[in-house]
Amino acid sequence: MPDTAGLAALVGVAPDVLVRALGAGWTEVRGPEHERWFVSGEPAQVAVGWDGFGFTLARPEPRWAGNDLVWEFAADRRFSSDEVLYERAELAEAAEEVARRRRRTFRWCPVCRQVSGREHVHDNTGLCTGCAAEHLGVRY
Repeated sequence: MPDTAGLAALVGVAPDVLVRALGAGWTEVRGPEHERWFVSGEPAQVAVGWDGFGFTLARPEPRWAGNDLVWEFAADRRFSSDEVLYERAELAEAAEEVARRRRRTFRWCPVCRQVSGREHVHDNTGLCTGCAAEHLGVRY
């Protein structure tokens, strides 16, 4: 839980308060320079960014640049520490809506039956990159 605790410290609330407002399982990822980004879910479903001035709730939109996964984010709304403390239900609903939009892009692999974000889907067959590598000999 170190990344969840780190995000809670940035927001200025206790980890349990953050979890009730935005969920758990936060992992820090490399985002745009001069910003700190955290994602939650597997595959990532919700993102929170800190730019030094405030927080952004966003949908993770990772893409591949060669062999590197580059994290990009579709901003949904800005929020403050006070909203985490006093408007938890509204913020939780906003985070759930972001997650719903991201989950619409997920695909189930017809071979291993695991869900993958579109960044880990081989092509329009729906095979995940792991199954494409193992069963089709595709190299990534």
